[in-house]
Amino acid sequence: MTTDDLVRHLRMSRVTIWRRRAAGSFPKPCKFPGGQLRWKRNDIDNWVAKLPTHDPVAPVPPPPSPLDFGRLL
Repeated sequence: MTTDDLVRHLRMSRVTIWRRRAAGSFPKPCKFPGGQLRWKRNDIDNWVAKLPTHDPVAPVPPPPSPLDFGRLL
């Protein structure tokens, strides 16, 4: 996959991809002659599967119980 392919597939900006790559938190690309970089689709899919499903900085609060609705009014 090219960088353009990744942008479309991940819905992530080029800048975010390159920042994550520089930080070491993105799959490594394969280098081809002429300086071209390509990523293996399988590497990207495995990386996505391992991403957290929630933001650890801002955890989702539990839904209110039915008893809490009376307090909101």
